[in-house]
Amino acid sequence: MDTAVTANTAFELAPGHARLRDAARSAAAEFGSRATEVRRHLIDHSRMHPELWALFCANGWAGLGLEPDRAGGDGGLLGMAIVLEAFAEQGIVLWMPVLSTAIARAIETVGPQAAAETWTPRVASGATHVGMAATEPHAGHNIFAVETEIRRDGDTFIVNGLKRITSGLDVADRVLVFGRADRRDLGAGYTTVLLDPRAPGVTTTEIPMRFREGVRQFQLEFDCVTVPADALVGSEGRGLATMWPFTHAERALTAAVCTGTAQYSLGRAIAHAGNRTISGTTPIGAEQAISHPLAALHARLTAARMVVYRTAARIDSGIDGDTAASDSNIAKLLAADVAFDAADHAVQVLGATAWDDRDGMIDIYLDARLSRSGPVSNEFTLNHIAHHVLGLPAHAG
Repeated sequence: MDTAVTANTAFELAPGHARLRDAARSAAAEFGSRATEVRRHLIDHSRMHPELWALFCANGWAGLGLEPDRAGGDGGLLGMAIVLEAFAEQGIVLWMPVLSTAIARAIETVGPQAAAETWTPRVASGATHVGMAATEPHAGHNIFAVETEIRRDGDTFIVNGLKRITSGLDVADRVLVFGRADRRDLGAGYTTVLLDPRAPGVTTTEIPMRFREGVRQFQLEFDCVTVPADALVGSEGRGLATMWPFTHAERALTAAVCTGTAQYSLGRAIAHAGNRTISGTTPIGAEQAISHPLAALHARLTAARMVVYRTAARIDSGIDGDTAASDSNIAKLLAADVAFDAADHAVQVLGATAWDDRDGMIDIYLDARLSRSGPVSNEFTLNHIAHHVLGLPAHAG
């Protein structure tokens, strides 16, 4: 293959990925007018919208980012980012594929082989969704401070602790739980297991968060929950090795959803500003108070999208973990900020229309706001950039 690039192609999607983007945008447009219906279906029925998900899976998109297509071609993490962005551009946030893809990639990376052979095909076919249980009430995103214990007991593991917030447990077949290998020995490291959220000893409590990102949110309590040894992901005591590939993919895909959301908001605002008149015959888009923020947001979105695509492509190429962490944090930060700012200005431009619950814009606005706080807060991304990219000192202790 000729790897030479020209000035005209260096920053363009490869032909295969460009065709994928066009196909995804065409498919997503079929459901654009039904975005509220798609969102409500998962909330009301605890499963993906059947027509949309059937189309998604028929195109092979549920398996994007997973072996064997990670080796290149038209897929990879970049392919999944492109598809999720295309649906978000229609106001359709597909959060469960973000989690499932990121977790399946982590299982592929750290093993064991049996777990990868069991769960990756199920995720790739669209038959299975997987959730993540890492954050805790007192620790938030600081996973180093988790207190949940996943301790070996002969041929099983015993899980005790509390997790909050966990998305989509009513949809997920399994949840990846991150905890300490032994609370009595802080040097024992961390362990990750795939756990059935409906297993004996698990108490699930829904947290009323108004279905952010179109999914229900939950608290999980584990009271001496027994899981078999083959539920282990990665190696006992080395659970951090599971979390890093997961977070890199999750943040890159979250960023892609954010750029799609920003595009949706901009599109709504531009259309309204180009037609709405208050006095006279000139649309409000002629006013610089309306147009200049839209122009600035378009410029920021263009730059953020390039960073997101670059991040996903570089992860696909096998960059080292430190670089992947830096890239994915930067992409998530830029994309989350432009998503919220675009949604905020769209609400201002749309006026009362935006506040009509039937319109769906308020859900977009609140989802965009959430992206600045989760699945990792912007403050944590800035901490990473400051300490690990810029080399600035961190607080001791």
